Amino acid sequence: METQYNRTRFWLAASSLLLISYSVLSFEVSLTRVFSVMLSYHFVFAIVSGALLGLGIGAIALRKWRNAMSASPAVTSAILFALLVAVSLLAIIKLVPFLGGAFWLYLILAILPFGAAGFTVSWIFQEFPARSPFLYGADLIGAALGALTVVPLLDAFGGVNAVLFAAVTAAVGALLLGLSRAKLRIFAAAALFSLAALFGVLTGMRLQISVPVTNDPNKEMYQMLSNPEFKAKIVESRWSSFGRTDVVKSDLFPNEMTLFVDGAAGSAMYKAEAIMKDPQEMAHLTLHYGEFFPFLSLKDDDKKNALIIGPGGGRDVVVALLGGVRQITAVEVNPDVVKIVKDYKEWNGGLYSPGNPRVTTVVAEGRNFVRNASSAYDLIMLAIPITKSSRSVEGYALTENYLFTVEAFSDYLNHLSRNGRIIIVAHENAEIYKLISLAAGALEKQGISEQDSMKRIYTVAADMMPAVVIQKQPLSPEEANAIHQQMHSMGFDKGAFYVPYQRQIEIPPSARIGVNAPLRMFDQFLVSVAEGKLSLARLAASASMDIGPVVDDRPFFYKFERGLPSPFGVFSFIIVVALVWLLGLALLRKRPNTNPATFTGALREKPVLKRFLLLFAALGIAYMLIEISLFQKLMLFIDQPQRALTVLLFALLLGGGLGSILSSIVRRKAARTVALLSMAIALAVVALSVFFAPLYQMGLSPRLTSMAVLIPLGILMGFPFPLGMRLTAEYGLSDHVSVLWGVNGIASVLGSALSIIVGILVGFSWALYLGAALYILVAFLLYRMPASPAPKGLKARRA
Repeated sequence: METQYNRTRFWLAASSLLLISYSVLSFEVSLTRVFSVMLSYHFVFAIVSGALLGLGIGAIALRKWRNAMSASPAVTSAILFALLVAVSLLAIIKLVPFLGGAFWLYLILAILPFGAAGFTVSWIFQEFPARSPFLYGADLIGAALGALTVVPLLDAFGGVNAVLFAAVTAAVGALLLGLSRAKLRIFAAAALFSLAALFGVLTGMRLQISVPVTNDPNKEMYQMLSNPEFKAKIVESRWSSFGRTDVVKSDLFPNEMTLFVDGAAGSAMYKAEAIMKDPQEMAHLTLHYGEFFPFLSLKDDDKKNALIIGPGGGRDVVVALLGGVRQITAVEVNPDVVKIVKDYKEWNGGLYSPGNPRVTTVVAEGRNFVRNASSAYDLIMLAIPITKSSRSVEGYALTENYLFTVEAFSDYLNHLSRNGRIIIVAHENAEIYKLISLAAGALEKQGISEQDSMKRIYTVAADMMPAVVIQKQPLSPEEANAIHQQMHSMGFDKGAFYVPYQRQIEIPPSARIGVNAPLRMFDQFLVSVAEGKLSLARLAASASMDIGPVVDDRPFFYKFERGLPSPFGVFSFIIVVALVWLLGLALLRKRPNTNPATFTGALREKPVLKRFLLLFAALGIAYMLIEISLFQKLMLFIDQPQRALTVLLFALLLGGGLGSILSSIVRRKAARTVALLSMAIALAVVALSVFFAPLYQMGLSPRLTSMAVLIPLGILMGFPFPLGMRLTAEYGLSDHVSVLWGVNGIASVLGSALSIIVGILVGFSWALYLGAALYILVAFLLYRMPASPAPKGLKARRA
């Protein structure tokens, strides 16, 4: 019979587990925000994914070291976790940049706290395997609470202080775990007091530990601050769940400030009155900036209203006002940028202020706003709206992914007035080709051929920031000729230059001394597409860069590398090695003189352990494939990426926690039950992938719809893991719980990378299908389980 002492130990352990899981998720998300400031998003993904491997490594380490440590190794590791969260953060932002910022230093410092957390959590599961349903429920509910509160924490305290709050919460968990041991209780209380004091001082005095922007090609703010010619300085910084927004002023440009998000994607905020009076500044906007040129040929009735997506500090709004647009709706995804522009109204002339009769500012994700808009616009403008930073759960996918897909262009075309236009400013020619392929794909859906679609498109080949214009109606030959002549007169005829109906002029090499290639007036590729001699598909296939069309299921517009971008080539290799290693373990044969005390020895002696090894690996990969793919797909329907993170993670994790607790009612035939539920999960995932769009077209609240979908799915997905843990006890494999937990954790990290790899190569729908297939594998593994050697009393015992 269970004693009161053991019951108390269990509930203290479960409470500690909930707080530690809360801390792990809060730390993970906050760490992505800190790293997003310091590094480019490619490295953020690699480091956070690598750090999460620490959970699995810590669990596997438990089997090797727990007997060599004190009687309560989990209390020690829990205290270490709390302290390492704070210490590793301070080392990452203060020590590593001083040492040169090597990638492996960031990785090691990020892994250490997760390793301590993995050691602690796996010890708790190891101690109470028969209570896995409640423990796994506490684990997931703690993570769900972390998902629910991390965004408000980041908004209230910023990235660094949010990490410190996670450390304080972890210290409370360590104290609960160590209550039964006087000596360790003192250490836990001391750690809690120290971390709480540090957090209290920083938040009470409204202090933020400075996070440096490192020397990275994607961090324009670093280049600006480090260049002595600019004489630039940070005017102020603001933290929120979206990231860090900095206002930078340069003596070289006295009439503008630059707003940077996570140190990248600078956006100008102009001193309005001075700009209007400065001919040089006006010339920059009107003669060197491709976005203004289309306004020169517009009639008054063609610019009554405009929708500007991603206006940032307001340069695009200024361009539209100079162009004579009477009513502007500016949709900006970053609330901090909007608030800064409003706060600096004396500087910018009240550009975003509520009293401005010509400009209405909305904080929302641009694509979501367009999908739900009831108005038609004469102009839809997007000027390189790229944050170069991620808001997604896995730390890779860019905020603006869904702005540039074939489906997005269909939405834009459907919200244009009869003679409306889309004006998009690009960085370079490769983006121009890709944007044209998106426009042609959207027009093809309306029954317009590729050749005819080129009659609705022209490009503004500016020295700085070229642009492409897509019209709802085709240009007439007269309009095209007038635009062509004006481009020549203003110098907008370089690079990817194209205007429909115009005859290509080519100067042969013989007419130019020392030149071996002909000189053409227009971009020959675009002319050939317009003449039907070349398709955009053939152009994309023959190009050295990836310039093919992008769709919602593979929303990676800014991926121009062929194949997988860095660092996914490395991750692909790691995944293949891991799968080969897993298969090798599953094929181990029994040998004489095998030591059953080791995990590999147990695999040889007990074939059923191989089944559990494959089971927990498949569960880890499948869960992450489905979680991240669902996040990517459902994010399209929620108006803010931060809210998407909260809603989607909270709903799925809460459902998982409830499902885990409910799994305790399964008294008999646990293996058969999990097999059937795994089949149900696979069917539900496939059904969801098919009915995503119809669900959200019903007009219900996107957030409520997401929760209504994800909580039931989470409940189903909450059953297999705890029941699998309980089955290990029934089959006499309790000594291997920590290793199996670790394998599941490592498989989860590999699953997160695999979901992005599959999403890039073939689409997130296929990542969902792969997750469903793995759940079918789980069903097969459990449905054909051999008979349990455990006594019937253990099978029937309440978990």
